[in-house]
Amino acid sequence: MKQTIIEKENKSSRMEHKQDGLPETGLPLVVCLIFYVTMCFIYGPQLGADSNGYIHMISAREPVYPLFLMIFRSVFGESRYLYAVVFVQNLLMAFAVWYLTMYLRQKYAWKEWMTYVMIAMHFAVALLCQFAAGRASIYPNSILTEGLTLSLWLIFITFLLKALWEKHMRYVLYALILAAVMMDVRKQMAVGYIVLFAVLLLGWIGQKGYFRRMAAVVGMILCSILLALGGTRSYNYVMRGEFTQNTRDMNLVLTTSLYIADKEDAALIEEPVVRELFRQVMEILEEKECNYRFAKSGWRNLEAHYGAHYDKITIDTTGPMFIEYAMEQGFAEGLEAEQEADRMSGVIVSSLLADNIGTYIKVYLSSVGNGLINSVAKRNSLLDWYALCAYLIYSGLMVACLLKQETRRAGLFGMTVFICIGVNVGVTAALIFCQTRYMIYNMALFYMAGVLMLYEWGKRRKGKKDL
Repeated sequence: MKQTIIEKENKSSRMEHKQDGLPETGLPLVVCLIFYVTMCFIYGPQLGADSNGYIHMISAREPVYPLFLMIFRSVFGESRYLYAVVFVQNLLMAFAVWYLTMYLRQKYAWKEWMTYVMIAMHFAVALLCQFAAGRASIYPNSILTEGLTLSLWLIFITFLLKALWEKHMRYVLYALILAAVMMDVRKQMAVGYIVLFAVLLLGWIGQKGYFRRMAAVVGMILCSILLALGGTRSYNYVMRGEFTQNTRDMNLVLTTSLYIADKEDAALIEEPVVRELFRQVMEILEEKECNYRFAKSGWRNLEAHYGAHYDKITIDTTGPMFIEYAMEQGFAEGLEAEQEADRMSGVIVSSLLADNIGTYIKVYLSSVGNGLINSVAKRNSLLDWYALCAYLIYSGLMVACLLKQETRRAGLFGMTVFICIGVNVGVTAALIFCQTRYMIYNMALFYMAGVLMLYEWGKRRKGKKDL
């Protein structure tokens, strides 16, 4: 008798579930799988300029992605493993898109058509990368860290939203474990720590136990960072016999420091050996016109010149030249020479940056502008204005939603994405130029949040439960 009652209750619950317009979770997942697996089989693995560094496990690369490739290489063999890699990357991306979308569906109880609108945001970004961008491939097909980090970022955001709305510390823990993994895939993903702290700091204001919770969050963030740093050092100890971080991190800041420097700045460097290296590098960069003085006037021209010459400085010039110079000074080829190259890079940066801070700020602000546009569109004169309008509309919707209790949750999602974009652009612009590859993480999220805030605001204005 009791079993019959339970079965009736379950049946009634399922009927209510369908009457509310809640979709079965299977079909959206199938749609995601069909899209990404199709893209995988049609276009296959795509190698980029950085791919060989991960494949050959060089010391300049973080550990997770090289190990990921190594595992597939050992299982599937040299000739087939890249196909297996991109297949798994596409499966993970399909799951991540579905997982985030269905969690939002659960919280907002929107109509079924909205589920597919949200999924379509991710498909649209993928198709833009494949057909409208210069790279001509979706990131899950790329043998680059973005093949993993794009999907891991969506899962991280899902955990963060669960922590924000449900206030369970276990979701903070899950997010921070994932943050440590992402940081050991790509150092740029350290932005996740800043995003998590800022979102919870603002989103939990006024909640019971606020200060106790935030103190716990800070402690957990520090533990997660230590876990990430320990992971990289342990990897290098096993691979290279030294418990150390990966090399060439300083090369990012060095590139900007050289771009904004003048030859006369050699006088600022006290160490004679490093001063001579700086002079040699600046002569080469002068010949290649890799300096801010060769940029045309205007922030768009400055940013375009900086981006166009960044790889000429960091990959073509300073990367090999600093290591060769270190070997000329008697340092052994390999990790020892690379570490000395990093040390000399640090000497140049610390010697030059303060004296050139004005030029640095100009380059930084031009990169920020570029990053904000690349986070929501592709750079050109028309889309620059579109991006400005999109941000203004988005900001207005976010404020309107945050001010009303009925729409506050949608506003918090909008705020989370806004923080993601701001932190990612701000940090990336400080270290490297803001090309689309580094900004793509939040593009689909921006449009998801915008559509959701508009949907919820429209429901409140019309006084309806659903649209």
